[in-house]
Amino acid sequence: MGKPNILDGIPELVATVEGGSFSAAAKILDSSVANLSRKVGALESRLGQQLLQRTARGCIPTEAGQAFYKQCRGLMDGIEEAHDEVRLGRSQLRGNIKISLAGHFAETTLPPLLAEFALAYPGIHLFINVTARNVDLVSEGVDISVRLGPLADSNLIAKRLITFPLRTLIAPSLLTSVSGCKHPGELPPALCLSLLGRRWSYRKGKSVHHLQPMGRVGSDSGLALVAAARSGLGIIQVPSYYGNGEVKRGKLIPMFGDWQSEDEFEFFLVFPPTRYIPERVRTLANFLQNRLGFTDQPDS
Repeated sequence: MGKPNILDGIPELVATVEGGSFSAAAKILDSSVANLSRKVGALESRLGQQLLQRTARGCIPTEAGQAFYKQCRGLMDGIEEAHDEVRLGRSQLRGNIKISLAGHFAETTLPPLLAEFALAYPGIHLFINVTARNVDLVSEGVDISVRLGPLADSNLIAKRLITFPLRTLIAPSLLTSVSGCKHPGELPPALCLSLLGRRWSYRKGKSVHHLQPMGRVGSDSGLALVAAARSGLGIIQVPSYYGNGEVKRGKLIPMFGDWQSEDEFEFFLVFPPTRYIPERVRTLANFLQNRLGFTDQPDS
């Protein structure tokens, strides 16, 4: 008897995990339950590991089975992608992409670009997930996510998308309170409103200055701080994609143009920890990186 094909049983295992039972997988693959059970059993024997827990209600992957499934799912995506590229050409990419967005910048700037991408690639089906929580890319089936750095999970694959400097903004009604203030060290901390409890850091040449905001309004939302600053409640330091509308209308005024913030807000495109990123997902990532260079910052 010849050596078994290394791929034998893998499509059957993937279909069973995704279908939840041999009977569901048999319908997906147009095969028989007995054939699927035999092939998955042979795969388990070759690996020396139980991959599925058989129950009266179906099949549940074991810990080893779940890990093996994730790797195999990526490989099968790659094979399907290769078929599409040869058969259809890259301009006719097909398949599903689930993208997760969080934060004001991602929610305001990216949806129009995603719509543009969908028009350019009619074979792609997009699902746009908008949430403030930290999404588990693997368990929730997310192909690509936009996250604010730094990234805590080193297992994730990340590509830098865009970086924003921070700027200091003040309402005209507060200018008399800081008249003559030309150095960040002259700012009264009690007038400075905190974003995420961050310390403010400034640099001018070799000079560095730090300030801990102690104003009576703090928030984890840049929009909330823009509203507070616009009302004259204090001075804010926020990423440059906040407050553009207020600056244009003269409701907020930038301060310390000759001092640069030492901090930046970096956004990343983040992918699940797999060795293969489908071509359709790579195409979307490259599209967003290329288009953002020509996109106006959102007007809050």
